[in-house]
Amino acid sequence: MLKGNLQNSDPLLKLIFFIGIVLVSLGLISILTIPIVSLVFGKSYTEVAAGMSNWSADNINELKLVQVFSQLGMMIIPAFISARLFSNNSRNFLQFRKLPLQSILLITILTISLSPLINLFLDWNSRLQLPETLQTLENSIKNMEAEAEKLTEAFLIMHHTKDLFLNLLMIALLPAIGEELLFRGILQKLLTEATGKIHLSIIITGIIFSAIHMQFFGFLPRMMLGIFLGYLLLWTRTIWAPILAHFINNASAVLMSWYEQQNHLTLDEDKIGIREGELWLLFASLIITLSGCYLLYRNSTRLKTAD
Repeated sequence: MLKGNLQNSDPLLKLIFFIGIVLVSLGLISILTIPIVSLVFGKSYTEVAAGMSNWSADNINELKLVQVFSQLGMMIIPAFISARLFSNNSRNFLQFRKLPLQSILLITILTISLSPLINLFLDWNSRLQLPETLQTLENSIKNMEAEAEKLTEAFLIMHHTKDLFLNLLMIALLPAIGEELLFRGILQKLLTEATGKIHLSIIITGIIFSAIHMQFFGFLPRMMLGIFLGYLLLWTRTIWAPILAHFINNASAVLMSWYEQQNHLTLDEDKIGIREGELWLLFASLIITLSGCYLLYRNSTRLKTAD
């Protein structure tokens, strides 16, 4: 019954409602998570709450369930509710249009080839230091991010094929769908309506996308990735393009981790392209990225002409 109720409202009002929907969803998920995990795993509320704050290998599956519910409740559901409020046709509003096979192949190649450049930005970002007066803050941020990295590493421990598929769902597919619907599908569109400037909106959305992950020493590469995803939506006019690229980016990390564990290797994929003797990979990444982006841009101008 809420279908299109705010379709003709002021863009700033839509932004306020959007933020409100996200915050309400966040609150509801926070309230419901502990009871649901308690029911599924047969533990008391106190045990579940304690396990969430002091996690270990024994309760990692509980945290995985929390992660799945977080993606559904904080990303996917708010995006669909917002789209229903802001349009009579949610599908068109979120730009669920067919992605041609040619574009699928190009985006796949482009996303994979982007890795060395992302690693370069990550290396630059990791070298940033706050002023000496903020040394205490910097140490706190590093400790917080180290804990987050430990949890990610724990998530990526996979003993069986079912663990691999669960991680592809939890780490790759759901975040790709949820984050792209929320950030590119809703936020980027609302910012464009509010500012009238698509490129500024893509950059702002990329900044917010990175900031929301709360990783100071990974802010720059994630921001660049967010901007890239924003332009994919602009050039292809379908939300499936950034969803595909986001999925490939996350799934490659899961698959690399699985390959390393199965073959007892340490590939250190975050260093690909920035190690000694791999400068050629950076140049190749740059050339392929620029060429791929140009092809997508050129195709977008053809789509506009066809309209």
